[in-house]
Order: sequence, then C-alpha cells, then structure tokens
Amino acid sequence: MRTIGRSEADLISNLPCSIIENILGCLPLRDAVRTSILSREWRYKWITCPELVFDFWFDQMFLGNHKLEMIIYQILRLHQGPLLKFALQVPDFRSCPDVDQWIDHLPNNNIQDFTLHISRGDKYVLPSRLFAFQQLRNLKLYKCAFNPPPGFKGFSKLVNLDLQNVELDPVTFAKFVALCPNLESLRLMDCTGFECLEINASKLKFLEFHGVFKSVSFKNCSSLAEVKLSFSSMDFKTGNRFSFDLIKSLSCLPALEELHLQAYVLEVRYCNYEYTFEIENSLFLGLFSLSVTKYSLSTHFQDLTEFGAPKKLPMALKTLKTLHLSDMYFEKIEEISCAICLIRSSPNLQKLKITAFTFDVVEAVAEFLRAQKISDGSMTQLKTVDMQLFSGIESEMEFVKYLLASATALEEMAISPHAGSVSDGGESILNELKQFPRASPKAEIINSEKKGW
Repeated sequence: MRTIGRSEADLISNLPCSIIENILGCLPLRDAVRTSILSREWRYKWITCPELVFDFWFDQMFLGNHKLEMIIYQILRLHQGPLLKFALQVPDFRSCPDVDQWIDHLPNNNIQDFTLHISRGDKYVLPSRLFAFQQLRNLKLYKCAFNPPPGFKGFSKLVNLDLQNVELDPVTFAKFVALCPNLESLRLMDCTGFECLEINASKLKFLEFHGVFKSVSFKNCSSLAEVKLSFSSMDFKTGNRFSFDLIKSLSCLPALEELHLQAYVLEVRYCNYEYTFEIENSLFLGLFSLSVTKYSLSTHFQDLTEFGAPKKLPMALKTLKTLHLSDMYFEKIEEISCAICLIRSSPNLQKLKITAFTFDVVEAVAEFLRAQKISDGSMTQLKTVDMQLFSGIESEMEFVKYLLASATALEEMAISPHAGSVSDGGESILNELKQFPRASPKAEIINSEKKGW
C-alpha cells in the first residue's frame, strides 16, 4: 500500500508542465491555490496559472479579515509566466488607486481577456496603460470612465466588448469602434447617452444596447446579424420620425436575422392640440401614412383606428428571421398597428415572440384588430409564435386570432400565461384559442410552460 501511495504521489508530482498548466487553467483561482496541498512539488505551481480571476468565490474563500488590495498585490508579485486573463469582480469592490498599480503589473504582451467590475464609489478612470494591451480579445468594463489616450491606434485583435454603466464620449467611442477591425460582439448597457449611436464595424455580428440614443447610424456593418435595443427612458424620442428612421437604419443591414425591440419604440407621439394641414399624395409621419387632403388631427384613439399604420413599410426587412417585441402594450393602437406593419414587412420572418405588458382593457384596440384584413401572403414563412405574459384580454385574443388566420406555414403557437392575472394556468384561454380558424393545418397551440420554445 505504501508503494502504491508513493507511485500515485509521484505520478501527480511529475506531470508535464503543459498538463499542469491546463489543469490550473480550468480551475477557479481559489481551487488553483488549494492544489498546493497535493504535494511539495505542487506548492507553488499555481503561481504560473494563466488566469487570475478575483470574483465572488475568491472573496468568500480567501478574504475574511484580510484586505483585498494586499492579497491581489501579493499574488501579482508572485505570479510567473504568461498571464492571459485578469478579472476583478469582487462584490462591493470600490474604486481605489491600487487598481492602477495592479494594471501596471500585468504583462501587456500577453493579456487577452480583461474584466474590471467596480461595484461602488466613483467611476474608475482607466489608465492609459490599459490601452497598450494589444493582445486583447475580450474587454469587459463596469462603472468606469472610458477615454482612450490621444494617438490610440485601436485594439486590432479585440473580438468582444462589454461596457456597463461606463462614462464615454460618443464621438470618441465611435472612432474607437472603427479602430477595432475584428470586433464581433458589442454590448452597451446604461452608458452615457448618445445623440447618434454610430457603429462602424465590418465584422460585428451582435449588438446589444440599453440606454438612450436619438438616432442610429450603421456604417459598413455587413455582418451584423443580431440586434437588441431597449431604452431606459422615453426621452430618446425626438419627434414622430424616430420609429421610421430607426427601422430605415435597420433595413440597411444586409445580414440582420434577429431583432429585439421594446414595442413602445414603435409609437408615434403627436402634440396634444388639434390643427389643420394639407397633404398631397402620401405623407409618412413616423410609421403612419395618411392619404388625405384636409384633416383635423388630434391624439384620440379613433384617429389612429381609422387610419392606422401602413400595410407595409417602404423598406422591407428582407433577411429578418426572428423578431422579439417586448413590453407590448395591448391597450395602445399605436403599438399594435405598428407591430403588425413590422411583421408584414418581414417577408422571411420565421419566429415571432411577443412579451405583453398590459393592464387596461381598451375596446377600441380590439375593434381595430377585428377590422384588420387577413394578411395576403406576407406571413408565408412564419412557423413559431411565442406569446409571453398572456392575460387573455380581448385585444390579445384578437391579435392571436389575426396571426392564426394569416400565417400559412405556422407550426406552433406557444402561450405563456401571466400568473398574476390567469387563475387556471391558462387552460381556459388555450381552449378558446383552439377554436379560432387557422390558415395552417399544421398549427398547434400549446402552453409554453409545458413545452419550451
């Protein structure tokens, strides 16, 4: 037994360095440090670990009464060999001057993955040293001030950029993005507001934005396939052309396949007074097309019910396959009308997801939906519809009835009942929906809580 024990110990101790590095690279930092108890030879193996991640688990395991600043400094001082990843995501971490020293200790010719998450205190002003990390492929910053130094030539190898609650200059940031030729994924969450969100990235495939912008410009974005836009304030709307300009910009993306929008982006807001004007031919006001000569316009629902949105947009979203409209107010004709218009204007749409956000019952909305004619060939590719937080109010039911009657290739209509307003798990709603006429003989109506989408 002693012989077997010694041979097993020797096997662990004498593993090739490459295997040891692979093992350590797969372990959280706290577990990598704990390997020092395996044998005398392993005691300091962890100091060559290519990844240093100071996160929640590190905080729970090691800090105790010790100061984080001192521990990080000691680990960086002891570290040997190439360092590929550095992440600081300790809960409640405050901005402090020590961060500058830690960044100074990082080898600028190795770092490929850098994450800095400031939880509390002032925004941390990034030192110019960070912009010397030319091997960076992944950069994640939380609660920082992002300001590249003069003469910065960009990150030529950067693939993923994730900024949250980051202070930045929109003009400088637009130039920065253009200087990252291999950027594929960009997330901007609650950052500085943009007059114009300008994206110039030929290899960008994914864009997610949450915050405020007044206009958007896509330049040389031939690879952009997935876009998620949500807004932290209604102040982004500068007039009733916002929706039209946004859709126009999106329609210029030749690879766009998946789009996620908050539904109220589609709204058109008019002034709260009446006025008379003359229009010749067809005038586009936001997404609404009115063909009249003289008309007194007000903000009442009946005006929108009579005219509504155009049947289709002048620019089709030809490549769009998946559309998710969240926070859909089913008591607002503005949103419902524009949502239908957007769906009709996506001839290759295959998946549709609607997340409802409805409180009131408005009879005019249901009447508007009942007045809609069945789509004439514009929903031939739609196969899957997912209705989330479904309350079963009349306008929601009429919307589903319209989709069922128009989507000729529909295979599945999944309904997720709103737990706060549906008492029987949605069974009565499902039973009623199953009685609606369906354009597709393959269409099946299910409860999505019993089957995922």
